[in-house]
Amino acid sequence: MGAVIGFGYRKIAWGVVALLVIGPAVWLSFNVRAFGHHFAYLQPELEIDYAMGILMWVVFAVGIFTVGGDHRRMLLLGWIGKFFVVLVAMLFYEQLYDTDSIAYFNFRLTSYHTSADLRDTDPITSVLLIFTGDSGHESIGSSANFMRLFALITSVMPPYFHALKVGLAFLGFLGSWYFYRAVVVAMGREYPPAFYLLAFFPSIVFWSSTLGKDPVVFFFMGLYAYGGALWLVQGRLTAFLLVGAGLLGTFIIRPWISIMGAAALFGASVIGRCRPWQIAIMLLVGASGLYLFEEKANRIFGEVVVSEFIQQRAEGIAQETAKSGGSGVELPDLMGDASFAVLPWVMFTGLFRPLPFDITNPFTALAAVENTVILWLALVAIYRFRMVYFRDPLVLWPVLFSLMWTTLYGLIVMANFGTGLRYKLQTIPFLLLAIALLTHREGRALLASRIPGRKKAIECPSECPSGQVQ
Repeated sequence: MGAVIGFGYRKIAWGVVALLVIGPAVWLSFNVRAFGHHFAYLQPELEIDYAMGILMWVVFAVGIFTVGGDHRRMLLLGWIGKFFVVLVAMLFYEQLYDTDSIAYFNFRLTSYHTSADLRDTDPITSVLLIFTGDSGHESIGSSANFMRLFALITSVMPPYFHALKVGLAFLGFLGSWYFYRAVVVAMGREYPPAFYLLAFFPSIVFWSSTLGKDPVVFFFMGLYAYGGALWLVQGRLTAFLLVGAGLLGTFIIRPWISIMGAAALFGASVIGRCRPWQIAIMLLVGASGLYLFEEKANRIFGEVVVSEFIQQRAEGIAQETAKSGGSGVELPDLMGDASFAVLPWVMFTGLFRPLPFDITNPFTALAAVENTVILWLALVAIYRFRMVYFRDPLVLWPVLFSLMWTTLYGLIVMANFGTGLRYKLQTIPFLLLAIALLTHREGRALLASRIPGRKKAIECPSECPSGQVQ
């Protein structure tokens, strides 16, 4: 009887969810013209365009239901969350703010963009040009490389604005899934709350659902995170396939993120408590990577000091961002004598701003609430940090990546909070996971179990004879 009642409640719950999906979809289907004026000149049939977006979402939902297995329920709930972001909330955002999505949609229709003209090139050949064509400093990581990759990804999607958004949002959704698989590898078991945190965290669910670079980069970073966890925890050599694919895909679009990811994983492997053979392999991989990319690095960096080049690059991007509608603040000089005094504020800004005193519109208000929570939890994490955790690669890895990211991108956040929030998508999962390890009871229990002395005490308690394991 109880099982029947429970089944009935589940049917009611899923019915309510279906109504929450169908209701907004029907209402927006009749009112989409009020929200689609910004791209109506490219797609006059707005109602059909929106219907194709819904159909695309249903196709992915059916796929999740078919192959989701034991994770079907969890994945469907996360995908329903994507529906409300992509096909409801995003419409209001696009009505208020100018976005790059229109240019990307136009490129899907015409194969022409100011940074790439692929009208006479097929999508596969265009991607190969990234590796076989000119890859000097001017084109590496530029919009041209993304447009080539974008042409290949969207060639299998219908040429409708909302359908393309749903397709890229699914890539972002897969990114959240792979970040969750990294958590599962670290914990050694399933932990659904971690998935719901990654799938519904406001900045992640929103910025990984746009028609642009961010969902694609987030997908590749998810692959990198999953492979990195397999390497650090289980020592699998096959993990380098995932790490390599993730870093290569990221390098095509935003090379600095890829370089920082490789450096963070290298540092966690060498400095952290990894097995001696893992350290040896990582040193060999690192040396081989530097040797293979020496010529490319010379072409990119020239003879300048790398640290100075990074600072100049960050300042240049930030100044351009500020000119194109940024916060209007006077950016600090990282090359001056007071650079060490300024850098901590730049790093703090990159990780935790905007805050309540930065609110200028409803969008920054929502971000301020989110960052206030993150800041509070970060302070708790610092309070609970113990030096013994410093050599745990699961702590070192996200901390190193977050610190490197905020050192380079803090100025961009300071120049333009909106642009900064988009870039921040790349590091938020690492920051959240590092904070969760140090603040949540499950995370602290995991770290405690990984301390060598504590682990030995658990395996061989006092009642066991010396040297014997139960």
